[in-house]
Amino acid sequence: MALVELYLTNDCKLCDDAKALLKRLQKEFPFELKPILLSDDHPRFKEFAIAVPVVRIDSTREFMSVISEAELRTYLRDHYPPLFGFYFGKALEALGFLIVALGLMFGIRGDMWSDLFYLVFGVAVFYLGRWLERASVKRRFQSSPIP
Repeated sequence: MALVELYLTNDCKLCDDAKALLKRLQKEFPFELKPILLSDDHPRFKEFAIAVPVVRIDSTREFMSVISEAELRTYLRDHYPPLFGFYFGKALEALGFLIVALGLMFGIRGDMWSDLFYLVFGVAVFYLGRWLERASVKRRFQSSPIP
């Protein structure tokens, strides 16, 4: 599992945005988020004070100031890809939406029982995909040690 350090300061809008972005990406990629508040006595204060927020991944790659979600996502996907179950779960979620839409079409035609069946089945498929996605991410957290 990757260690992502977020260097931030108080009352920093960019820092709050970067923290929210990392928490959102943490649901998809296996990493431990460690926020570090910079103060005057911090050893890296002079180095990072002007460039906050600073995101360091495994002490090798740094992203500074305005953090690009696309660039961060690409780096994490290349170095810490999700497991197959994550993508299969996403596919089941999409399939669940399609099944519910099919049920709505039956409902428009007036076939209430088919509509109800497809609605319940679609919701079940969606939640099965959601469970599989989360289980895959949880398994990834447990199986990959911090280097």
